[in-house]
Amino acid sequence: MDLITHINCRTSWKKEGWVSISAIVNFNIKEGLFLESVFQYNQWHKLEKKDYPLLYQESSNCSIENQKKHFLFVRIQISLLIVIAIVTSFPLNGQINIRNGVVIILLILLITELFVRIWMTQNKFDHYWFSSRAIAESVKSESWRFMMKVEPYDNNLSDSEAKKYFIKRLHEILHRQPSIISKLTSALHNGQQISDNMIKIRKISLEERIEFYIENRIHDQNVWYALKASWNQKRESFWLFISWIMPIAAIIIAIIILNFTNLNTSLIGIITTAGAGAMTWMHSKRFRELSQSYSLTAQDLSLLETRANTDTSETNVAQLVFDVERTISREHSMWLARRQAPHD
Repeated sequence: MDLITHINCRTSWKKEGWVSISAIVNFNIKEGLFLESVFQYNQWHKLEKKDYPLLYQESSNCSIENQKKHFLFVRIQISLLIVIAIVTSFPLNGQINIRNGVVIILLILLITELFVRIWMTQNKFDHYWFSSRAIAESVKSESWRFMMKVEPYDNNLSDSEAKKYFIKRLHEILHRQPSIISKLTSALHNGQQISDNMIKIRKISLEERIEFYIENRIHDQNVWYALKASWNQKRESFWLFISWIMPIAAIIIAIIILNFTNLNTSLIGIITTAGAGAMTWMHSKRFRELSQSYSLTAQDLSLLETRANTDTSETNVAQLVFDVERTISREHSMWLARRQAPHD
């Protein structure tokens, strides 16, 4: 007597992605013999950077590179101003050689600081950072619409038509940032924009696409924004403490000097400059604004994740993807607007 057992198993892995396994096992109970085992095994790992269009990869790399350069030169500027404050604290009423040496060092520092300022203005590291990040996130969002087969990449288009329209959309996204086109054009024309994994995800069943989207897009972004909100809140508290403790220390030193007139007052200027540098760094990083906006986005994505787990019809999934991508795009638009606006 043959017993045919159909086994369908799906296991969710929070870190590695998810696995879908289907198996048909023929087992002869009478003879206790294993006759046949046919496994169809499809494993989908979490999408890596290389699975996205080359335009996304290059624009993301460009963004990271220019962000690092921008904050490197901001740190150099702040450090130079603190060193200048230290050098100016040296008494210049001593020997002529010492005084001239101090003045020469001060002159070099001032010229260096001016050169750094000009270099940052000319190279526009912050501008390229913002523009390339806007392109990267727009391409990423468009890629998820393509993989999920939602408008404009739904069943109304054949796969070949969907691919052509996707490439067209990448051209449109790139041309929204004309100042950076020259840096990224080669990535659009000379590389693969639709990876094999993007095609595979697009071809799996609706149920599997939904589960993949929930885990690798909604949940992934929800966790990312929540962690970033917490991190920025902690950094904002730390640098706010530093920016307040410095002037308080300067006040205490000033009071001490009132009672001991032979003490050097230059220390007050050094501490005050360091406090101003801490405040400048805090404003350049915009910890408070990012913490608030990231927290709001994480809350919205959490609600959308709950909705996604209970609302899985094809029509509702299309609306879900639209709402998720709009939520993420809204945060990116707000981030770009804040970064391009002048500091308070």
